[in-house]
Amino acid sequence: MSVADKQRSRTQGLWMGAVALTAVALGLVAQSLFAISLTTASIGVAAVVMLASFFAPTEPNRLPLRFLPPLVLLPVVLFAFWYFMTMAFGHFGIGPILFHMEYGTRANGVVGAFLQQWIFELGSCVLLIAGVWMIAAVDHRFRKFDRVLVAPLLLLNPFTFATLEYVGDAQAASEQLIQSRFVDTAELPAPGGKRPNLIHVFLESSEAKLGEGSGFGDVLAPLAPFAARGIELGNLHEAALTNWTLAGQVAAHCGTPLMPLGLVSTNSFHVLDRSFLPAATCLADLLSRDGYRTTFMKAAPLGFAGTDKFVASHGWTNRLGFPELRPDFPLGGNEWGLDDEDVYAAAEREIARMDRSGEPWAISVTNIGGHAPKGFVSRSCRSRPTVARLADPTLRAFRCTHELLAEMLTRLEAGGYLDDTIVVVQSDHLAMRNTIYRQLQNHDRRNLFFAFGPGIEPQVIERDMTMMDIYPTLLDLMGYAPVDGRAGVGVSAFAAGPTLVEEHGLDGLDRAIYADTELRNRLWAIGPDV
Repeated sequence: MSVADKQRSRTQGLWMGAVALTAVALGLVAQSLFAISLTTASIGVAAVVMLASFFAPTEPNRLPLRFLPPLVLLPVVLFAFWYFMTMAFGHFGIGPILFHMEYGTRANGVVGAFLQQWIFELGSCVLLIAGVWMIAAVDHRFRKFDRVLVAPLLLLNPFTFATLEYVGDAQAASEQLIQSRFVDTAELPAPGGKRPNLIHVFLESSEAKLGEGSGFGDVLAPLAPFAARGIELGNLHEAALTNWTLAGQVAAHCGTPLMPLGLVSTNSFHVLDRSFLPAATCLADLLSRDGYRTTFMKAAPLGFAGTDKFVASHGWTNRLGFPELRPDFPLGGNEWGLDDEDVYAAAEREIARMDRSGEPWAISVTNIGGHAPKGFVSRSCRSRPTVARLADPTLRAFRCTHELLAEMLTRLEAGGYLDDTIVVVQSDHLAMRNTIYRQLQNHDRRNLFFAFGPGIEPQVIERDMTMMDIYPTLLDLMGYAPVDGRAGVGVSAFAAGPTLVEEHGLDGLDRAIYADTELRNRLWAIGPDV
């Protein structure tokens, strides 16, 4: 074999290897994105490689291999980022990304654990980038088309579509629909008479559709007797910028979406050194003002993505996350924090401590059991037949945490702690991409919410609401009686006036949230010169 033939053979071998690598990566991406079978994906990969063989270089590449990244790698990397975030969270949202960029994600090694949970998708991204880069390095013809391909690949990129949609929504509305509805509750007077205590539980990723009759078995059954004793919200939608844990909590406690500062101006970032949403008046602000003892408790670290700044800025005087609770609960745990049984045990202990003071108290508890991609089954649940009989790991995790919560409430009631207490149980947000995500997508998904306690009559309220409407609803339940049932931009479930989602529909409300920079500036106390 001549030297030229050896060079040609080497060039074709490297080229086909690079094409095969890229095709395999694209096959894995397609298989996970569109839920096609592995067999179908394999056939597609084989067909692409076979077709590509007809376009293999016929001349030996006498130029040196070029390992500088080609321009076309930019849209490939952006696509890979879009794919990874979509697979991990179920959708690609610029707003949550901007917020987490501002407040960071470093706490308790959760980022490393998160990447490990999605190693298959991360590996697909690496293979795709490596394959395209290798093609560009091996095939000198690629250098001629590199600049030509960048523009169409950027224009047809789902990352570009998502970004343009976010920016377009943020610029579309000429009328500030949300800001015009904002009601500050700072001057809301304290209720008279005996003040109830409050237990507010945020269940990670639980949904109303997990109930009986939706194809998910009886995972919500342990909580059904408690839900039947009070009000249930049957149409609690998920609006924009309320769809991750802290955003759902801000919406429920403050009546506003969690609007990131974004990249509007580099001057905006000076507010990060100040308090969190300084112009918002939230539930615990009022409760602490009016003599309540307040505790915010979470299974994960409070330092993750700004939770510590939120709770420190808005009335939660006792703040307990993973680092604070871990010394008392050294066993078990998971990548994100404590087992649910330990969080509930810590909550019981804290409730008993606060109750001894003789003053009214409020506690917010956030678990971790239902977290994507497959949940975390607390250690005491692993031998329970009611949990072990479920085939899906996410359903096992949901059943476990619902049983543990029901048992905690039963013990608290037996101890007399619920006699003068409003109990609220709700989702923090709809589930992200987990092992039952495709099944959930077949349903009209709604967040979970129920509340029971003294003076609350059983009823199911079916009006269209969002997490922002929970804040005024809680104020009503706690006896604050907000004017016209409005607080923040929310409307109480008991009010006569329409909620924002009833007025504008969910899509219209989402667009208005993205567009309303006036509300964002007001909440963050940003001046008009920013």
